[in-house]
Amino acid sequence: MTDNGSGARVLLVEDDEQDAFLFSKMLREEAGAAQIDRAVEGAGALEMLQQGPAPDCIVLDLRLSGEDGLWLLDRLLEDEALARIPVIVFSGDLQRIQRASSSFPNVVSSVRKPETLDQYRAALAIVAAILQAAVR
Repeated sequence: MTDNGSGARVLLVEDDEQDAFLFSKMLREEAGAAQIDRAVEGAGALEMLQQGPAPDCIVLDLRLSGEDGLWLLDRLLEDEALARIPVIVFSGDLQRIQRASSSFPNVVSSVRKPETLDQYRAALAIVAAILQAAVR
């Protein structure tokens, strides 16, 4: 966790170390996120959310070891307070992205994980813009 005194609180749910590192670094630079907490699977993320404080936004990979992102989306909708947290789906699995986007009202946007660093920067610029809009 890092807190620079301003910006959004984000819960990043990502099990890939490299993706998590790049995402956290660029999210701080591009979106000015003040605090980024991280969970590596759905059950851990749910526990963090239940312990509070609630983040301004959740960035969620759908393919996770253990309880996956779709499982977490289901659990979020079971709790009125957690259901209000906007979720940005960030995944390489197009079928899961489509399911999450069409089945869960708390998913405000989805971005497909890129394969190159340049594509990654472009994708994170989109996520940063969505994050800034979501927390306003």
